[in-house]
Amino acid sequence: MPMYDKKYSLGAAKVFKDGVYSTDEVDFGVANPNLGKSGMFGLHMVVTTAFAEASEGLIFWVMNAATETSTVKHMGRFLTLASLTLGKHFFIPCGHTLLQYARARCDKVTTDEVTGQMVMWFGPDEDGAE
Repeated sequence: MPMYDKKYSLGAAKVFKDGVYSTDEVDFGVANPNLGKSGMFGLHMVVTTAFAEASEGLIFWVMNAATETSTVKHMGRFLTLASLTLGKHFFIPCGHTLLQYARARCDKVTTDEVTGQMVMWFGPDEDGAE
């Protein structure tokens, strides 16, 4: 998990389908990093390939845990298919209870298959993401 100017990358553009986790997982290095206490730190998501087929939308989750392979849902955000267009930038604030290990996950809220890609990273909310 590389760090770039206080931004923690979750890997290259990734196809997100139901139940898919981000490529990488962030290790903040301490059990309770307390990064999100102001609501200004969280998960950034930028659509690199427009999403299709998810007629009822998707829920993107910040997953976290005290040990590697985070599987506990921490914060989530529902996004409609219409909003998941090329270049859109979304943000999920993490809150002050974020644990040492974190990654992202996608859950569909539909029966049809989902296609689309995003790049994701953890970092401060400094650039006006939605």
